[in-house]
Amino acid sequence: MTLRQQTMSSAIRAAAGRQHRSAACWTRRGVMSDSPVPGDPKEAVMDVPDKNQDTPSAIVQARQQAEERLQVSEARCRLLAENASDVIWTMSLDGQITYVSPSVERLRGFTPEEAMRQPLEDILTPPSVAITLDYLSRMAALLQSGRSPERTRNELEYRCKDGSTIWCDVHVLPVFAANGTPVELLGMSRDITALKRAESEAKRSAEFIRKMLQDLPVAIAVASLESDQRILYRNSAFDRLFGWTPQEIPTHEEWFERAYPDEDYRRAVLDRWTAALAQAAAQQGQVTPHEFRVTSRDGQVKDIVIGGTILDDRLICSFVDVSVRKRVEAELVQARDAAETANRALSKANAELQRLAVTDHLTGVWNRSYFEDALAAQIARAVRDGVPVSLLLLDLDCFKAINDTHGHLVGDRILIELPRVIGRHLREVDVLARWGGEEFVILMPHRGAREAMHAAETLRALVAARTFPEVGTVTVSVGVAEYRPHESDDAWIKQADDALYAAKTGGRNRVCLADRDMG
Repeated sequence: MTLRQQTMSSAIRAAAGRQHRSAACWTRRGVMSDSPVPGDPKEAVMDVPDKNQDTPSAIVQARQQAEERLQVSEARCRLLAENASDVIWTMSLDGQITYVSPSVERLRGFTPEEAMRQPLEDILTPPSVAITLDYLSRMAALLQSGRSPERTRNELEYRCKDGSTIWCDVHVLPVFAANGTPVELLGMSRDITALKRAESEAKRSAEFIRKMLQDLPVAIAVASLESDQRILYRNSAFDRLFGWTPQEIPTHEEWFERAYPDEDYRRAVLDRWTAALAQAAAQQGQVTPHEFRVTSRDGQVKDIVIGGTILDDRLICSFVDVSVRKRVEAELVQARDAAETANRALSKANAELQRLAVTDHLTGVWNRSYFEDALAAQIARAVRDGVPVSLLLLDLDCFKAINDTHGHLVGDRILIELPRVIGRHLREVDVLARWGGEEFVILMPHRGAREAMHAAETLRALVAARTFPEVGTVTVSVGVAEYRPHESDDAWIKQADDALYAAKTGGRNRVCLADRDMG
């Protein structure tokens, strides 16, 4: 147990002692003690004597019946806890685990006995430990002020026996004695790892689709089919083609009014388009391309072929300008083919969602997977062409202290802002990625060790001179290593990591060059 945990545990224990020094709690087997709880049949017998049974034998018999009902209730609770798929656990008010249900072995690989002996750092990953300690701290404050602890719900990352981790939806509820005094915490942990992974993949896939659509030569717009009729997305080709701003055409209705200013023609377009959408249900969501005269923002009237695809509650439309080529039938066919090609590209992109993910979801820079591919490509280029390339490994100094002092939201804002500060001073050929946690990595093609050292020192100074809201000044340490022929990517990264370690142990806020590159 860390010093912080020990201090917190003492505070909670003291506060809980003042509230209730002999309250009922679960044993390691999950059985309640003899102290009454709300709804306890023993309490009912003791507090409401039966006027018709005032003989000693009647009182004894009533007490035996109440104890039998209590035993049945306790057995039922124990049976539910020990056969539930979710992990059910209890914790005393001083932060000690007092019971873990057998399902923990299926979920994490540890037996209940092993799980109960583990310190918090062995149960949860560091970010989840911080969340738990924050709740315990708030609970201690509530107890010290004479108030009851609050229930909470968090998504926490658990460590498993095989070295992997899982995500759980964790509910924590305070348990109260009959007099309203809090006596312990009851927790339920449900495995949501598959859901978390699916959400992460969906976000990465959506970002890939957005990037792919943005640069397509065909104008694309995505609109909602719900009652709000919002236009959710337009690519750059759409903006160039029509010129409308998002504020001018936020919905279907605004689009039709501006794109078809003539009321009679607008009514005809609406009739044809509504029929096309209805027919799409019988065409597996594909909207047959139609040609309309569309008025752009500058007043030009353009002949546009509009097609689309319905996916759930979204309408994905493609817009192809056939104004110039309309006189030639072959060119008109080609334009319609272009619209169909765009629709096929969208369908193909949807099939690729699960395997394409290139950016870090928090910072927006390249993620580790993308960087590893870029690293392999640069190594191949360096071997083939004999050009230098260097690697910078950059780490925020004392980042844990920032999180502990200011909270993880402030820490996240620093992680978001840092690559923005750095990125403005990198070349287009440089590759900036999040390596993990508070570490970032920069690949610098065509730069040897000395040039990379100079660039790294510039970046270090820029960060040190920057004032971050709520925190003030932060610093970074940087390790630099130049690629050597026939060196593996792992060996190269280790050289930069060793240099980073030297910068850290040398006092932080500095740049260090790999030993083999010095001289």
